[in-house]
Amino acid sequence: MKELPRSAQLSDIRQQNYSTIMRELMRSGPTARTDLASAIGMSTGSVTRLTAALVRAGLVKEAAEPTQRGTGRPKVPVAIDESTYGVVGVHFGLHRVNTCLIDLRGQLVAEVHATERTTSFDRLVRSAARAVRKLIDGSELTVLGVGASTGGWVDSSTGRVLSQPILDWKNAPLAAALNKAMGLPVLIDSQVRALALAEHWFGAATGVDNFIHLFVGNVIGAGFVLNGVPYRGAHAAAGGLDHLPIADRSGEVCTCGSRRCFAMIAGDLEVARRARAAGLIDADQEVYDVFELAVNGNSKARRLLRERAVVVGAAAATLIELLDPELVILGGGITAPVDDVATIRDAAQAKLAGDLGVDATARIRPSAFGPYALGIAAGAIMLDSVYRSPETLVPALTAHAV
Repeated sequence: MKELPRSAQLSDIRQQNYSTIMRELMRSGPTARTDLASAIGMSTGSVTRLTAALVRAGLVKEAAEPTQRGTGRPKVPVAIDESTYGVVGVHFGLHRVNTCLIDLRGQLVAEVHATERTTSFDRLVRSAARAVRKLIDGSELTVLGVGASTGGWVDSSTGRVLSQPILDWKNAPLAAALNKAMGLPVLIDSQVRALALAEHWFGAATGVDNFIHLFVGNVIGAGFVLNGVPYRGAHAAAGGLDHLPIADRSGEVCTCGSRRCFAMIAGDLEVARRARAAGLIDADQEVYDVFELAVNGNSKARRLLRERAVVVGAAAATLIELLDPELVILGGGITAPVDDVATIRDAAQAKLAGDLGVDATARIRPSAFGPYALGIAAGAIMLDSVYRSPETLVPALTAHAV
C-alpha cells in the first residue's frame, strides 16, 4: 500500500481533530477549552489552536459569558456557531417534496412544502431545486450542501435510488441530478437511515447507541443504530419492513402477492383506502385528510388510526424482541398530527407481557421533530458530513489551518 505524503497525513489528522472538537461541542454545548481538552483527551494548547481556526472559519464561536471557577482568568466557553452556515434537507415523498434549512446545530430555520401531483423524477428534481433556491435566497446562512432522502432502497455510496416503489423510481441518479440542478454538494440516503441519524445526533435518541427508528407512512421501514453506528446491510438495503408478515389481512393484494404485508395493512395508503371505503374521504383525498378528521374529533377516523396503531405496536414488540434496543423511536403519521404513541405502547406491552423486564412505555418514544422530521432528517445526512469532514466543505477552514 502506497504511503500518503506527510502533508496529506497531517491534513487527515487535523481534519479528524476538528471533527472530534465539533462533535463534542454538538453533544455537550458551550464548553470551556480546558474542559473540552479533558473531555476529548487532547492537550489544552492543541484545543486552543484548533478552536481558534474553527472560530475564524465561522464554525465555532466564543460564548458571550465567560465562566469563573475559583481564582485566575475566567474560562470562555466555545460553542457551535449556528449563525454562519447551514445545510438543506430535501425529502421526496408521494405528492410531496419537503425541504428544510437547518443550522449547524440541527435547528430548523425555514421550510418549504410543495405538493406535486407527479412521480416524474425530472419534475420532482426541478421542484426540489426551486425550493432549495427559495430557502437560500431567504436566509443569511451560507448553505454548505444538500442532503436528500426518500423511501425504498437507496445506495448512498453511488448516489442512486435503486428502487422506490411508491414513486416508481428505479436506479435513479438522484445525487447527480440534484447537484446539476443546484450546483451544491449533494449526499443521499434512505429516509429511515436519515431519520435514525437525526434522532441520534440531536433528537430523541441523543446519547443512545442502540436504537431503532420505526417509520410508518406510505412506506414502512426501520433505521437501525447499533453500537453507535447506522446499520446499512450488505447491499445498503437494511430496514425495509413493507413486506413484514402481519397477522391482520388487507383488502388489497401487495405486489408480492400477499395480503398480510405490513405496508398493506398499516401504511398510509391502506389507511386512506379504508377511509374511502368507509365514506370518510373522497376518491381524490389522502391520508392527511383522515388525520384532519381525527384531529377535529371524528370518531370513525380516530378508530381507524387506533386500529393501525395496534398493528404498529405489535410490530414494535417484534423488533424489541429481535434486537433488544434501548429505544424504539416512532416517526410518521403515527405520532403527528394525531398522537397514537400511547396506543402503540399498550399494544407492544401486551405482546411483550411474558418478557420480564421489558417496559414498552420506557422504550418507545415519539420523534423529536414532529411534522418537520423528514426534511430535518434529510438535512442531517449533509450535516453529518460537515462534522466528519469540515475542511472538505468549508474552504475558509483550510485557509485557517493550524
